[in-house]
Amino acid sequence: MTRRKRYSLSDLMAQCDLSAPMPEAFREWDQMVPVGLEQEITQQAADVILQAIRVFESQELAFEWLQRAVPALDGEKPFDLLGSDEGCASVASALQKIAWGDFS
Repeated sequence: MTRRKRYSLSDLMAQCDLSAPMPEAFREWDQMVPVGLEQEITQQAADVILQAIRVFESQELAFEWLQRAVPALDGEKPFDLLGSDEGCASVASALQKIAWGDFS
């Protein structure tokens, strides 16, 4: 069996061409009306990711931290918590403590 290459989120993000046109199927999906809290959760998660980049002053360092188990988050990986309001709030709180120099 061939070993599959593993990619980190930062590897994948580095390969993104933000100026590339969006495929038609995605444009249709992008125009759909939200049926619940999808947009809010997505925006909140994006805000937390941006907060991490600001705190670590590096996209690469932020993504490394977001993918690592964090003791202040009960050993959870921050990325795994970004799917809920409570998880986003917990990650944002941990980032704020790091920004203030509180590593407890």
